[in-house]
Amino acid sequence: MTTPKGPRRGSLQFWPRVRAKRIYPKISFWTKDSLSGFAAYKVGMVQYSGTETRKNINKGKEIVKTATVLAIPPVYPISLVFYKDGRKNTEYFNIKDLPKDFKKDLKRKVNFKLEERGKIPENFDELRIKVGTFPRKTKLKKTPEIFELGCKLGLEKAKEVLGKELKIDDYFSSGESVDVTAITKGKGTQGVIKRFGVKLRNHKSKKGIRRVGSIGSVIPRKVDWRVPMPGEMGFNQRTEYNKLILKISDNLKEINPKQGFKEYGLVRTKYLLLEGSVPGARKRLIILRKPKKQRKIIIQIGEIIK
Repeated sequence: MTTPKGPRRGSLQFWPRVRAKRIYPKISFWTKDSLSGFAAYKVGMVQYSGTETRKNINKGKEIVKTATVLAIPPVYPISLVFYKDGRKNTEYFNIKDLPKDFKKDLKRKVNFKLEERGKIPENFDELRIKVGTFPRKTKLKKTPEIFELGCKLGLEKAKEVLGKELKIDDYFSSGESVDVTAITKGKGTQGVIKRFGVKLRNHKSKKGIRRVGSIGSVIPRKVDWRVPMPGEMGFNQRTEYNKLILKISDNLKEINPKQGFKEYGLVRTKYLLLEGSVPGARKRLIILRKPKKQRKIIIQIGEIIK
């Protein structure tokens, strides 16, 4: 009997499948821009009607598409982080000008003994700003998330920004493309059918239907890493490139349904409308980043369908 041939069972598109170490992402690459990133909370999805301007079959026609609503929380810079030869060198803290409520929430997570500490080095290769979110103003029961953002403002301007609230309008605008980085939903331990998309076996197959037929040869006596196996699924850091910003607004009446968004509630801060879907669960922190490959698209939004 000849050896049966066929396509492999299971996708190797993302490998290795590493679970994230924390619930919000960590980014190592930033573009050369004034402030290369911002923070948002995932709220839910809506539909919008608009005129298609891209070159396809629907160009010039009225279309209905889906979009993701992201709530923009207040973001405050806490410190300046200096890198030398690709490694973190020193850090300069200054929390004098931060709001009192934000200081209380922040000190639960980070114990600041002094309001100003650290030194600014004479020589450094890269400057980043460490920021913290203020979830209390969004009515979410969360502690402040602390992370770094890419910064090309220069040392003097970066020192002036410390302790003052960052505004998304100063760094991002509608019609601009962004890269979205988030932690996907965790789905627990799953089998090979759901985890890798392996085809179901015949109902007369021995040793089960929802499993692979063979995990390898007798010699060598080991299982190859390419063989689909059960394991933990989800909770990975993923990035989606060139997502279009449709709208940045603080008009909450046009976006909030009467009953609120499912598993989130009402949006109480400035919001951002992003075309398409975004990885991650509701209320999870998502980092917006200036794209690697800049792309600008003009699209006319007619009406948001709640």
